Amino acid sequence: MTMPGPDVTPNIHDLAFVKGLFDEMAGTYERVNFITSFGFSRRWRRQFIQKLALQPGMTVCDLMCGMGECWTAVRHGLRDEGRILALDISNGMLHGALRNRPKLGQIAITVSRQDACSTSLPAESVDCVMAGFGLKTLSDGQLATLFQEVRRILKPGGVFSFVEVSVPSNQFLKKPYMFYLKRIIPLVGRLLRGNPSNYRYLGIYSERFGNCRRVMPLLANEGLVAEYHDYFMGCATGVSGHKPAATSSIEA
Repeated sequence: MTMPGPDVTPNIHDLAFVKGLFDEMAGTYERVNFITSFGFSRRWRRQFIQKLALQPGMTVCDLMCGMGECWTAVRHGLRDEGRILALDISNGMLHGALRNRPKLGQIAITVSRQDACSTSLPAESVDCVMAGFGLKTLSDGQLATLFQEVRRILKPGGVFSFVEVSVPSNQFLKKPYMFYLKRIIPLVGRLLRGNPSNYRYLGIYSERFGNCRRVMPLLANEGLVAEYHDYFMGCATGVSGHKPAATSSIEA
């Protein structure tokens, strides 16, 4: 992907831009993420997946699945009985996911290139919907569309959980944390032979996104019941909840 020049302001929420960004980062993403997160990204993945209260036999849709970094925690919850439907728009990330799939043993995992906001999944076909660190790449309009899709594909009573790197509300933590996201992580990317400009966008996405409180009204608009969560003093935030079960009409 050819990144825009310094005098060009890209639409960072454009689907083609996001796809190209993650296609190019795919070769170094796992190593950079492991080194720069100090283990917190793994912890946050476990924590937000615990909100799903997974049970054996469930069908879990992993939107914006990346390289399948969440699957170990999902597999633990399903105890190898169930299936994962993994979707992403980035071919590079999906290639990494396919490389990682054999490490997950016998659990059924289907990987496909799809836009999370407009999937081919049948209505009311999954028990759980999740996404780890993908919300920040979406505009407000795209987020609204995403949650329409979440409502559409979830079974009545189905559950969801999302987590995102966020801007801490603590002013003493906010400045150094954002400096780390926007300045240090791109340097690590360069050291590992990645394009630092690509990793700089991750900090820009996080700064623009803020935290997951912004999606609470969007979820409510779709009739989804949601709860907000802080992780490690707001360095990551999340939302989890459920789609209300259908109520039967009672004749008088």
